[in-house]
Amino acid sequence: MRAITFRRSQLRATTLLALTAGVTLLLGGCSALSTDGTPTKSSSNGAPNSGNQVTPQAIPTVVVLDASDSMNTPDAPGVRLEAAKSAVTALAGGLPADTDFAVVAFGSELPAARTSQNIGCTDVKTVLPLGPLDKSKLQIALTGITAQGFTPIANALTEAWKQLPRSGPASIVVVSDGESTCAPDPCQTSKTLHSQRPDVTISAVGFRTDAASLQCVATEGGGIFITADNAAQLSARLAAAQNADSAATRLSTTSRGTITLGDTLDDIRKANPGFPSNGTKSGDRTIYLWEDCTYGFDGSGKLIEIAPGNPAGSSGVTIDGVGKGTPGSRAIELYGEPLEDKDSVATFPADVKAGTAYKLGYEGGKGIKDGTVTTVILCGCLPSTTGSSTASGTSNGPEVVNVVAVDKSGNPINGFTVGPAGVAYSGTDCYGIGAGASTAGVYQCGSTADASYACWPGKNGTLLCAAYPFDKKLTPHSFSGSLPTATPKPNVDPWALELVNGAQCLVRVGGAWPFPPTGYDYGYGCSLPNKEHFFVYKKSGADLFNKSGKEWTVFHGEDKSTPTPIAVKKIFYSAAEK
Repeated sequence: MRAITFRRSQLRATTLLALTAGVTLLLGGCSALSTDGTPTKSSSNGAPNSGNQVTPQAIPTVVVLDASDSMNTPDAPGVRLEAAKSAVTALAGGLPADTDFAVVAFGSELPAARTSQNIGCTDVKTVLPLGPLDKSKLQIALTGITAQGFTPIANALTEAWKQLPRSGPASIVVVSDGESTCAPDPCQTSKTLHSQRPDVTISAVGFRTDAASLQCVATEGGGIFITADNAAQLSARLAAAQNADSAATRLSTTSRGTITLGDTLDDIRKANPGFPSNGTKSGDRTIYLWEDCTYGFDGSGKLIEIAPGNPAGSSGVTIDGVGKGTPGSRAIELYGEPLEDKDSVATFPADVKAGTAYKLGYEGGKGIKDGTVTTVILCGCLPSTTGSSTASGTSNGPEVVNVVAVDKSGNPINGFTVGPAGVAYSGTDCYGIGAGASTAGVYQCGSTADASYACWPGKNGTLLCAAYPFDKKLTPHSFSGSLPTATPKPNVDPWALELVNGAQCLVRVGGAWPFPPTGYDYGYGCSLPNKEHFFVYKKSGADLFNKSGKEWTVFHGEDKSTPTPIAVKKIFYSAAEK
């Protein structure tokens, strides 16, 4: 089977193809596409698999479940691991009775905070051996899994492989929220295993991540890669990953079968020689009808819309099973509130990073919430939104907070208050620009071990200084002398961070710290209620943030533990009032 990766393209189109009245669709219901792009027979109602959630196959199945420390992040909503457990339970509930089923967990036994990496990377356990599905035993096995360790994906794949019968088709599905932190390379492991048994597919679901290594695991394993952003999506998409052939007939967040938004006509024709040569012009758009589906291309020849069926979209079904007849409330459960809802068409984000959206036509009710879906179209038409600033203007960056504590007149603003006076500062005590300063007019003063990280000129010859942006407290210091001339540094590291687990982290400025782990430098000291003090690290010679995934991440860990990735929620810079 050809591998299908529901990848995140870099499409940034912002317009929706208009199907004009002059274009008539003469074909019947939309044919499903096999994984090589050829048509397969549709069901009698015109939608593949009756438009519901993908039905799992009755084949031996092993779920490889991530129980690394990052799976404790409470953004599913709720804890990620609990959402993953629920999704495994739902997958098992959709399997025919007596289907062979197993669960292999990694990172569940040895806490990363207190375990060396070479030991932690052996943390793989078959919590439910392969055998006829027993749902009560499955629940007991899942209940006993705790998220706390490393991410040895390759070793877990090998363990899952050992569970499979010696012959016949089977499925391995990895559920993980990030990159592997252990050797060997999971991509190469997947390739090796699949080459030995081509009838065994290895798929992956990236929970709030589109990690490259997970995509490669699926590609080399002959399966599919799908992202999931919340618990509802994870449940639906785990079933899709188990049945890659059926999933490939659906509208993923960026593609259908081998055809992906952003592809050129040449790209599509290379993979699908039967794709037509001639289309119908509609303004600066060109429409192609193929296998009962409408494909719309912009003026540059890139695909911006996929609309299965006649009328357009009537046979469209999302990877999560949203299609004709689906209650609109189910779409909201999966995708959140619509970005637009007018004229009986609601627009939902499919892949924010790729700029794609689902356009859902509906009937009944004043809005999608009370209506019933009639059509589904996948397009590169994600509406622009406004809200909190994000890092570097990217949709996947953390929220950026520019902390302005004092106005131009020297008065505290934005909730900051002045406390007891501190020591007197002279000009030599203020030696540079403020920590994480994004503008001039903010200064750093005091000894490096007990510094005032950000100081603003106050009234009557004072400086108003803050050590932390979190408590909004200013210390007044009398000042004599001249302030230094200081300009912001390009790409400066932030003053402070807030991580997704609620930890608050302050940039390191001097002080006596122990030696960091080999290959890392100290970046930030962090605090979290009921947890030992821990640190955020920078890989030596590397950027602070890893920006390759759905979220920006940093390395963190307690003293002497091996650093592991964690997502960043907010970054704080100091700034002066403009």
